[in-house]
This record gives sequence, structure tokens and C-alpha cells, in this order.
Amino acid sequence: MNKINALFKIILLNVAFLLSLSFGAVGVDHSSLVGLRYGPNLSWGGMVNTPIVWGQWVPQAIASMRYTWLEPLAPLNYGEPIGFASAYLKMDASVEVAPFYGGFRAGLGLRPFRVNPQIEFNFLYESFFYFKSNLEMVNADVKGKGAIAETWNSDYIFKNVWHSDHAEFDYAQFFDMGIDFSYTLPHGSVIGVGAHYVLTDISTDFDGKSYDYERNIPVFSRDYIVELQSFGRFPVNDLMAIVYEGVYLKTGLLRSGGNVKKESLSYRMMLLGSHFSWKNGFRNLIVKAGMWKRDKERFYNGSFAQQLLVQLEYKGYFSFPFHSNFPK
Repeated sequence: MNKINALFKIILLNVAFLLSLSFGAVGVDHSSLVGLRYGPNLSWGGMVNTPIVWGQWVPQAIASMRYTWLEPLAPLNYGEPIGFASAYLKMDASVEVAPFYGGFRAGLGLRPFRVNPQIEFNFLYESFFYFKSNLEMVNADVKGKGAIAETWNSDYIFKNVWHSDHAEFDYAQFFDMGIDFSYTLPHGSVIGVGAHYVLTDISTDFDGKSYDYERNIPVFSRDYIVELQSFGRFPVNDLMAIVYEGVYLKTGLLRSGGNVKKESLSYRMMLLGSHFSWKNGFRNLIVKAGMWKRDKERFYNGSFAQQLLVQLEYKGYFSFPFHSNFPK
């Protein structure tokens, strides 16, 4: 049995490593690994990322407040941190604002088994309002002249949002269904992979051509996005941990009468950095750097330097009365 467990760990480590080489990251919440407690959790924070050289990547800036209730599926007290083999029902709600959009999320999650590795099922509903930022995005390169690359970049977006007649106030909603696997290693290290299927619904007059600012990719108003994630967190001491994130995004393909009306767009990203946490995980600062890459070269007309990214995240948790029982 020990040999089987050891073999399983080696396989999972190699899978996570290979995924990290292939996928990249914008959506993994490392702070939740140390900040979440059973019962109520109220947090606030923000994230910014930017390319090293201005060009194809659209910079992101997000501020949010989030409420999470973790109901343990075992006799545990509220306020206890999540264990390496935990089971719970999760109820989640948040509000989020960015320069291009604002809105809320609400969802449910279930981690049914007290085992390691862990499996979690999630459903998330997202509702956003575009701040005169919904643009008609070219997403079918039928002539092979790189039209997608000309519009899928920061110059095109910043020249048109907010003030241009080509930008609109519109409403968007997303339905995110996901499954995540994670494994807790000795000394508190965690690795994981996940798969998400996202349905988009954006109200637009642009013949269905729009943009998902959260995931930084053109989409149809009725579209789907496949998102594959990998992540890892490796503590160095009580204050600092090394983290990596990866995500691979791919949208749907639309053909009609043998003509391509919408290309399947995709990119991948990898970020590596440091996670600083203090006050029992109630304060978190994450600094990461890495790169992103589009899978089809004809959709990219930028330089290698424009694919380099830096990302900064901060997240703080409010303390509740039963948190005072934690060791000082």
C-alpha cells in the first residue's frame, strides 16, 4: 500500500508539473489556502497585472469583496482552519469592480470526501455590467490577413472604450461549472489541477462579437469557454511560500455552410512568484511574474517582450469573535 501511495504521489506531481508548463494563470486563489476558516469568511482585496512592454495583453485591475460560508460535513467548530483532508459545503458571494466592468458572483461548492487527494465540485453564476466598454471584436480570420491580431490587443481596446461610438453599455452573465483536484504534500505544500466549462451570455448588437475582460479573450455573446488550471503552493516558512499558477483558455468554434464565422481562440499562461501571509493568514500579498502565449501564431503580431507579465495581489480577511481562540 505504501508503494502504491508513493507511486500515486509521483504521478500526481509529474502531472501537475507538466500542466504548469502548458497552462497559465489568472484565477487561482492562493490566499484561500491559509485564510479560509469553517463558518463565515469575509474578505477584501484586489489584483493588478500588466505586460512588461505595452502591446497585445490588455492590463487588468480588479477590486472585490467576498463572503464565503464553509459548512463542515463533520463535527468541527466554526473558526477552525481547513485541514488537509476536509469535507464541506461552500456558499460563495462577491462583488467586483474593474475599469471595464462591475458586478457580482454567487455560487455553491461541495467537497464531499474527507480524503487526500481532495475533489471539489463548483458552480458559479457571474453577472456583470460593461462600463461603455463592450466592443465589436473581430474573431473570424477567414481571409488569413491577421484581422484578429489587429483587434485583440490593448491599443484597439483603449482607443475605443468609454468614449468611442463603437463602445456600448451592455450586460453579461457567465455560468461556470468546474471540478478541482488538489493534493496536500508533507509540510503543508499543495498542488492541484482543475477544469471549468463556462457558458457566456452577453447582450450586444455586434452580431454576437464581444469580449470577456475577466479572462481577457474575445467571445461571442453565446459562446463557451474551456478553462484548465494548475497551481502549487510550497511554504518556505510561516511567512512566505513559493507559488505557481497556470491556465489554458479555449473558446468555441462556429461554422456555417462551410464558412468559419468564429475561430476557436485560445492562449496559455504561466506565473511564478511568492506568497506572503501573516496574522494567521488574514493578510496576504502575492507577487508573481511569467508569460502568456497565443496558440495560433497568425493571431499574434506582437514581440516576445509583450508576452511577459507581472501580477500583484492583495487579500485581507475580517476576523470574527471565535478567531480569538487561535494560537498567538
